[in-house]
Amino acid sequence: MYHVVVVALVSVIAGLVAGIGSAVLRQPALTAVASGGAVLAFTYGAGMTAVSHVSKRQQ
Repeated sequence: MYHVVVVALVSVIAGLVAGIGSAVLRQPALTAVASGGAVLAFTYGAGMTAVSHVSKRQQ
C-alpha cells in the first residue's frame, strides 16, 4: 500500500522538477507544462510497473 504513495509522490516531484527546469531553460509555458506532465505520467507508469513486478516476485 505504501509503495503506491511513494511512487505517486516521486512522480509528482519528478514532474515538477521537469516543468520548472523547462521553464528555467526559457521554454514556452505550454511546453514546460506539457513536459512536466509527460514526465509525471511516465514516472508513475514505470514506477507502478516496477512495484507490480516486485510484489509478484515476493508472493
